[in-house]
Amino acid sequence: MLLQANVNSNHIALFIIIPAVLWLVLILVALYHISRNSQMSFGVKALWFIIIILAPFLGSIIYLIWGKNKQF
Repeated sequence: MLLQANVNSNHIALFIIIPAVLWLVLILVALYHISRNSQMSFGVKALWFIIIILAPFLGSIIYLIWGKNKQF
C-alpha cells in the first residue's frame, strides 16, 4: 500500500514539475531574446520585460509569436 501511494505521488509531482520547468524555460528564452535584441530601443525592451513579469505565460508567448520579429 505504501509503495502504491509513493508511485502515485511521483506521477503527480511529474505532472507539476515538468510543466513548471517548461514554463520557466519559456519565460527565460523570451527575456534572453529581449535583452539580446539590438533592434529594440530601451523603452520597448523595458515594456516587454514589464509585460512578461506581470503576465509571464501569456506575455512570453505573445512576445515570441508576435513581438520578436517586429520593428519598433
